[in-house]
Order: sequence, then structure tokens, then C-alpha cells
Amino acid sequence: MRFNERKEFLYDPELFTLADTQTALGIYAEYVRRHSPRPLPKFMEVDRGSARYDALWHVPLDERTAFSRVIDMPCIIQFERPDWRLTRVGIVPSQKHKVTMANNVLRDPAIDWFPQRGDMMFYNGYRHMIVNVVLDPSAFWQQTNVWMGLVCETVIPAEGDARPLLDVGNAAPREIMQTRPLPEV
Repeated sequence: MRFNERKEFLYDPELFTLADTQTALGIYAEYVRRHSPRPLPKFMEVDRGSARYDALWHVPLDERTAFSRVIDMPCIIQFERPDWRLTRVGIVPSQKHKVTMANNVLRDPAIDWFPQRGDMMFYNGYRHMIVNVVLDPSAFWQQTNVWMGLVCETVIPAEGDARPLLDVGNAAPREIMQTRPLPEV
């Protein structure tokens, strides 16, 4: 989803134009850029328009997930301690990661992206799935409604018995969405 298409996390445009707010957003974006891992994580925006879902079970019918674009973006990644659960399959580890993204970086015309649940991230040799997009309570500029950055909670989804990809860092040709022109308004 494009940054301006989102419905949540809105703020007053008058507050956003103030010089101190712009300075604070710039400092926060520079902090995220400086402490981002190298190479930059790749974020894959899932193409929800071309996906087909089963009407009964609400599962994707396509063999592979279709991505509309792949974005290299700076962010800060925090690892949490793994949680080991005993299931019918056996002991299964699950580990959440918190990915912090800056407002100015998301609004950048080269990126222009707002993360959604289900989008993917490739980092450290694994594909991570975004399960939640939240605003950190400490990431607001003073007592205003202007947020400096947001946090995406990600997990490494279970692969199951799907066919493995040769190079998980690069999208397969079927996953790459052909660009189509935007409709004229």
C-alpha cells in the first residue's frame, strides 16, 4: 500500500509543517539510517490484487505469493528471545522480531510504502512475515499526534512442505509483478 493510502495513524497536517516537527522527524530518520543493518533488508510488498483465495478456507490458491515490488529500506531490527512450544509436531520454536521504521523513510518518494499485515521481509537468510504494525508509544513527537516511526512485529513463517526456493533473497519470476500504469483521475 502506498503511504498516503493508509487510513490509520493520521495526524494534523498543520503540525507536520512546523519546523521543530520536521527537525525531529529528520533526526529520527537519520538515527534509523545510521543503525540499520548492512546490507539493507528487503521488504516485499504482497500484491493483493492478483491473489486468489479459497472461499471456504481463506487460503491462497496460487503456488507462490505474488509481490508487486521489492524495496531495500533502512530499519532497526530487534530480536526477542525464542519461545519454545510443544505441539503435535514436536517442539517448535517461534521468535518475534521488532522492526522499527522511520516516518520520513516511509514517506520518501523512492520508497512510498506503508507496511501491512502479510507483507514479507528478507533478512539474515530468512523470509519474515509482518504480523502486526503498531506505533511505539515513545515514538510520538512531544504531546502531538505526529508519529516519528512505527514498529512491525515479524515472525519467520513455517515453511511446511512447500517447495524450497533456490535463492530466497530474490523473488522468483512468477512472484515479480509486471508494472501496470495507474488509472487516470
